[in-house]
Amino acid sequence: MMIQPSSQQLTVADMTDTEIELLKKLEEENRRIEYDLKSPVITTQGTSVNTRSPELHHKPLRQDSVSSNLSNVTIDSDGNLEGEWVVWNKIINNWSTYIKKKPQWIKDTIRAGVPVHFRSLLWQRLTKVDTSIAKSKYVDYIKMTSVCEKVIRRDISRTYPEHEFFKEKHGIGQERLFNVIKAYSLFDREVGYCQGIGFIVGLLLMHMPEEEAFAVLVSIMQDFSMRDMYKPDMFCLGLCMYQLECMIQELLPNLYRHFQTENFNTSMYASSWFVTLFTTQFSLNVVSRVMDLFLSEGIEIIFRTAIALLEIHQDELMLLSMEDMLKYFQKEVPIKHENDHESLFQHAFSVQYNVKKMKKLEKDYIVIRKEEQEEQVEIRRLRNENRLLKQRVENLETESATLANRLIEGQVLNAQYAEESYQLKRENYNLKKQLEENSNQNIDKTMIQDNNQNSSDTTAILDDKEELEVLRETVQKLALENRSLQSSPQGEIAALQEELTLVKMRDAEAQVSINDLRQRIADLNHEWQLHSSTCRTIRETNNLNDSNPTNDAYDLIAHELISLKMREAQLDCDNKLLSQKLMDSETQTQVSYNQIKRQDDEIQRIRLELGESRIRENELRTQLNEIKNQLHDGELRQKEDSMMLRIRQIESTQTIGDLRQKIAELEIQNQELISRGQIMDDKDLQEKLVELQDELRHTRLARSNSLPVRRPSIFYTSSLWSTNDIIDEDDNMFLDSSEICSSLVLRLRLLQTLYRKQPISTDPTSIDYEESEDGSLTSPLPLSSSINHRLSSSSTVLYPTSCISSNHRLRQSTPSLFPTFSSSQPSTS
Repeated sequence: MMIQPSSQQLTVADMTDTEIELLKKLEEENRRIEYDLKSPVITTQGTSVNTRSPELHHKPLRQDSVSSNLSNVTIDSDGNLEGEWVVWNKIINNWSTYIKKKPQWIKDTIRAGVPVHFRSLLWQRLTKVDTSIAKSKYVDYIKMTSVCEKVIRRDISRTYPEHEFFKEKHGIGQERLFNVIKAYSLFDREVGYCQGIGFIVGLLLMHMPEEEAFAVLVSIMQDFSMRDMYKPDMFCLGLCMYQLECMIQELLPNLYRHFQTENFNTSMYASSWFVTLFTTQFSLNVVSRVMDLFLSEGIEIIFRTAIALLEIHQDELMLLSMEDMLKYFQKEVPIKHENDHESLFQHAFSVQYNVKKMKKLEKDYIVIRKEEQEEQVEIRRLRNENRLLKQRVENLETESATLANRLIEGQVLNAQYAEESYQLKRENYNLKKQLEENSNQNIDKTMIQDNNQNSSDTTAILDDKEELEVLRETVQKLALENRSLQSSPQGEIAALQEELTLVKMRDAEAQVSINDLRQRIADLNHEWQLHSSTCRTIRETNNLNDSNPTNDAYDLIAHELISLKMREAQLDCDNKLLSQKLMDSETQTQVSYNQIKRQDDEIQRIRLELGESRIRENELRTQLNEIKNQLHDGELRQKEDSMMLRIRQIESTQTIGDLRQKIAELEIQNQELISRGQIMDDKDLQEKLVELQDELRHTRLARSNSLPVRRPSIFYTSSLWSTNDIIDEDDNMFLDSSEICSSLVLRLRLLQTLYRKQPISTDPTSIDYEESEDGSLTSPLPLSSSINHRLSSSSTVLYPTSCISSNHRLRQSTPSLFPTFSSSQPSTS
């Protein structure tokens, strides 16, 4: 319903002075809040609240009660906001009139939206704070101590943690929140404190002071039945979940089936909506609108908003699983409705809500809850009875097992003692018989021996007497042992008899009853004798006086009748005694059968356990063998890995050696090429060739003459020879002509080959390495010594450690050409 045109045409001229002044104050307060949400007024008032001053000033607190994030409204230039404020000013000032005459119009106006600065006054009017008694008791409550203070302190930091008013620990906002929640926990001790209350109180404190917030909270809890949501049994919350589930089933059947398929219970996502009135779900703008509508329309708007939310997001929810739906409700839904929340409320207003059907669902839920409670009571009762019966059965089984074991042990002992006694008796009988036979034999022997030899008879008699004494002693010992064995079971038999006496105590009542019957029969016999004696005396007197055969016959019949009754009673007594004995025998038989059955079951169980233990033992042994094999395989693999590692190390070492050898070969090639270049640069190469040819001719001539040849003088005077290579004439060293010849031919060919090749440019900065005796490269030579070395080595003819010996490839290919020179000549390096 739209606002009437007459109300929209109101201007500032139509307002009274009080209304204009109130409007100015609200505008000033709005400007102040826009500049600073935490003004000095809040700080000063917060100090007074934190110290719990008994004097709470209402008007200063009213100023900072509007400090919230919702105060972002600006005044339009066209005056629409001014007209809206005028309308709400009249509604607030004339609340009793409007609520009685135009309740539907007020409801529609609230649905259209409430200005931020009128919201606190509207909430107080809707909750009837002016007539509330709780407002005056607030000061007394905050001075008292509550049992829930520790829990409240713990949860305060989790209530609107990102809001400026409640962010600071032990700040003004948290202290006011603590005071209001503690006051309500003292006001309503049945509910006390629940976590959802903090969010509602925080929303109220964003719009009004502590006293008004406490009074509004009390009205919300009592008048709007919110306290039932927080009771320990949670009956009202379960009812709301049941009603919402039925509405979803009716209005959104596809979504309901999807929830059932995913096992997505209604309480998993909707319980916080009802407990906190959406304060944990949406932003403060949406939550304030929800509170406006909740105070105006009641719990109905929560159902409408819930159905609207599910209907708007039905398509997205149908594609999600249970975990994804929970995340979607927590993260995606608040973001989507943060800016555009008007469409959500318009959708909620269009949701069908049947009050009669909701009441019917409430009755159905009450019936279901009662049935569940009755079933739980019955289940608890049956569980208790079952537990008691199990205890009794266990006690009886233990007692019966104990008695059966003791009875069996007694019977076994009796059987053992009886068998031992029988054996001893038999041995005693055999010994006596043997003794008699021995005595007879001894008598015969003595008689024969007396006739033959007196001396031998005497000794034989003495021997027999000794044997007889020994046998008598053994007989006495066996008799003593027999008596001891016969006497020892007496104690055990007595104990068993006592146990049997205890077992037979159950028959005491039957025996007592039989004895009573016998006593009764005896009393009857005694009375009968007295009666018969009196009858006899009476008959004798009657016979003396007047003999009447009828009386005699009557007396005789009566006497026989009483005798028959007496015999009948005697027979009944005997019959009961026999039936009791029969019952005892049957009971004993049943007990024995049960004992045998239990023993068979126990033996079977023990056999099964033995078989299982053997199977388990075999399995454990198999596992142990497998583990040993695995350990052995692991050790083998470890050894193989270590061997492969060593092999790889050796290969790497060998590779490094090969690389070093290649480097040495390259260095030698480099040195050789440098030497070649120097040789080609030498102008005396032709002369050297000629001299070598002359030397070769001289050598051949010397060989033909078969005489030792000294070295030619050319080898001593040549400038190319190093001073270290000169052979002293005093050494008288003669070389074999064949070896000299072969070496000269080889060197001549080498020089010819080098002469035919082109010279190679040398590197003056190259570094020469010399080769040690083991083939490895030693430290490099200086440049000057290297050059001298090259010059001297280039002219060497006979020594392998010179230019030709430095050629590693040549030495490897022809190792037999220089065996004597390498060992006989000194090193030129």
